[in-house]
Amino acid sequence: MQNTIQPQFVQRFLRRILPAAVIAAALLIQFADPQFRARIRDNAFDQLQSISPLPYRAELPVRVVAIDEASLTRLGQWPWSRLVLAEMVDKLHKLGARVVAFDVVFAEADRTSPEQMALAFPHQRALQQSLRRFPVHDQVLANSFVQSRVVLGFPIEPLAAGGKLPPEKARFLSFGGNAGDWLPNYGGALSGLPQLTRAAKGSGAISLEPASDGVLRAVPLVYQVGGALYPGMGLEALRLFDGRDNLALQIDAQGIAGVALDNNTFFPTAPDGRVWLHFRPLAAERYVSAKDLLADKVDAKLFKDHIVFIGATAKGLGDTIYSPLGELVPGIEGHVQLTEQLMTGDTLLRPTWESDWLLLMLLVMWLLLAFLLARYRPLWSVLLTLLLLAGVFVFSLWLFTAQHLLLDPFFPALAASALFLVLVVPRYVQTESEQRWIRNAFSRYVSPNRVKYLQANPQQLELGAVYRECSFVLTDLEGFTPLMEQYAPDKLSSLINEYLEGMIQIVFKHDGTLDRIVGDAVVAMFSAPLVQQDHAARALACALEMDVFAQECSRRQRELGVPFGRTRIGVNTGNVLIGNFGGKTMLDYRALGDPINTAARLETINKQLGTRICVSGSTVAQCPDFVGRPAGRLVFKGKTDAVEAFEPLTAEQAAQPHLAEYLAAYKLMENESPQAKETFQKLAAKYPDDPLAVYHAKRLAAGETGCRVVMTSK
Repeated sequence: MQNTIQPQFVQRFLRRILPAAVIAAALLIQFADPQFRARIRDNAFDQLQSISPLPYRAELPVRVVAIDEASLTRLGQWPWSRLVLAEMVDKLHKLGARVVAFDVVFAEADRTSPEQMALAFPHQRALQQSLRRFPVHDQVLANSFVQSRVVLGFPIEPLAAGGKLPPEKARFLSFGGNAGDWLPNYGGALSGLPQLTRAAKGSGAISLEPASDGVLRAVPLVYQVGGALYPGMGLEALRLFDGRDNLALQIDAQGIAGVALDNNTFFPTAPDGRVWLHFRPLAAERYVSAKDLLADKVDAKLFKDHIVFIGATAKGLGDTIYSPLGELVPGIEGHVQLTEQLMTGDTLLRPTWESDWLLLMLLVMWLLLAFLLARYRPLWSVLLTLLLLAGVFVFSLWLFTAQHLLLDPFFPALAASALFLVLVVPRYVQTESEQRWIRNAFSRYVSPNRVKYLQANPQQLELGAVYRECSFVLTDLEGFTPLMEQYAPDKLSSLINEYLEGMIQIVFKHDGTLDRIVGDAVVAMFSAPLVQQDHAARALACALEMDVFAQECSRRQRELGVPFGRTRIGVNTGNVLIGNFGGKTMLDYRALGDPINTAARLETINKQLGTRICVSGSTVAQCPDFVGRPAGRLVFKGKTDAVEAFEPLTAEQAAQPHLAEYLAAYKLMENESPQAKETFQKLAAKYPDDPLAVYHAKRLAAGETGCRVVMTSK
């Protein structure tokens, strides 16, 4: 029997080749790392950070002097005089700050400096000479730099070389290879004024690299600019904090393994020199307003032996970034959190064995599912898959919190789910095919009017057929298969028999012929074997009464706690071949032809349209008293010609003003008016319970036009 239902080579393909293809595709995506894969991983990392963010630690020796709104109000708009900045550096030095790092670019001379103001009076030499006797503000700031350990930041120019490169304050020692081979080479940088860069003890890149969604997740420790190596701002501040001159880069076959300050301090990195940040929520305790520092309103212990960053936090002045926690934070926060995490060892890395682990997990899952499906009920396979998926998420969370490793659980979970589907669904389809074969072989019912006709016309038992126009009604009960799995056979058989008996009685009431019953589905035809001139009207009336009965039946069962689904109905009219088929061994009187398939498609399409009854235009054309509304001109999958579909309505529904609005919107859509999209969107918003309005609103919003709808599924 299995060979009849499904060829052996198809079974082999579904059971072996298809799972292998899923695993191969997952690995290909893992290695190629396309954009959608990176977005899945980024989203997973953000969720992990939201679940377990780092707490703020006040004892860490890192502080920020903020150029905030209050400081701008007190001291005036930016840029401030370099004398003010020199005063800030001097105060921090007196308060015991070990390192001062400027997230500020000093690319131009101070415009408030006397020598700069003298340039504004080219014809007043006496005034110029008097102004030039005063100290140069930039030199005053440089003198303050000499007294402290100052790091000057510079931004990267990614595309073209820009100006003179900053001086290389830190010396890089590379072991095991050339670090430049693994780092992107930026074209240039915007360096500060020469007297300031000479006076500063350190120089670090301040350019952060948020992802395309604006979220900062990773920060490079080392940059390559014009072929030279520079540390990032955080690493450079930490170098001066520890009083080191050199930075050691460890290179291996995969890339940059990490950066070392000394023999005891090593910072592991990704092959491109990046580390991922384990973010802390924005902490106001970390920030001190610049106006309070200048007004001597700060406690010395806030800065004693600290790394102090100076940067803008005022809106519109400094840059801002999004953290994985969803917070919009000042750009300087990225440097601060990096520095803190380098101190504590809380930076994150992706495991190098991620791809190997993914392959092993999928292979083990394949073997276990194949074993369970061959010997046990499908429920055990479902439980195994759920347990495995839960294990992936728990394992990923443990790695994140305990090992500081970022293992994306989302993509492996998607790959495992796909593997589950390609293993379980074919087995389910095969089982359903076998059950359908048995059901079709032994579930034949003959309607009373057919028996009467054959009794009166025994000659019709001979083989033969005629072409005739008939109308067909097809029904299907939603959720019948899950219902079978929930209830005992005796209760389920009683329930479905009650339902089918009512549906069949309605068919016979309208003098229809019960063509067949397939599970919960009923197929009725009109004008066969007896010719009925009003067969279309009978079919429509039968469908409407079936709908009323099915709704009432579903309501009663749901009140009893039984999740009885709704019934979908399709109605169509057309020419078919009517007669006895099957040969002498098994006689089967039925109709053959595409109109039956169309009725079946109309029944199925209710699920997409949100309707319960879908009637073809060929049936409506023969029902002058038809009350309803058009649903669209549907092109079924595998077909080229459109079938005009309608939803029948009760007299009460037809009297609602809602119908007139729908018909007006449909007319616009039919004429492919540009206003159709907006009209249906308003209609769907006004009547969200109208499935047809919502369906067309979504379809038009997706870029479709007109009332011709090409269905992509059966």
